[in-house]
Amino acid sequence: MMIRRISLFASTAVVVAGLSAGAFAAGSTSSEPSPSDEYKKAVKAIEAKDFAGAEKLLTDYVKKKDKDAGGWNYLAYAQRNQGKNDEAMKNYNMALTIDPNHKGALEYQGELFLKLGNMDGAKANLEKLQKICGPTCEERDMLQAAIERVKDGKAAWLAPEKSKGR
Repeated sequence: MMIRRISLFASTAVVVAGLSAGAFAAGSTSSEPSPSDEYKKAVKAIEAKDFAGAEKLLTDYVKKKDKDAGGWNYLAYAQRNQGKNDEAMKNYNMALTIDPNHKGALEYQGELFLKLGNMDGAKANLEKLQKICGPTCEERDMLQAAIERVKDGKAAWLAPEKSKGR
């Protein structure tokens, strides 16, 4: 499910990145990979759960495409999956500064809020998703499900002491 969602999101982002990268690459004689190539490699690394490799690629990517909310979101996702929670939060915030309605960043940041024990932050992101989503919205549904798992004490990332008595 997560890979399918990442692939769908990535496909859309790659098309957008590819369109904008076309102008960047036009007339370039550099042998450096275009940002869209870096982005595609990063998405593949995420799909392969090579989060450290994805982080490196995406760090380079956002240096070139610093207004790409999707790039910042994926960078944060790669960091969060390595336990680099402070860095991930900073980069989710960057994605949401660029695009306050970025559904993926709202969902993933909400999941990080839950991981950090910040239920209010997660619920605030869920409320934002409820306002911007239509009748079908996977990001809203996934964050809602994560919130319910935490309430039920069934979240995989909960430390044993946090899940006691729930």
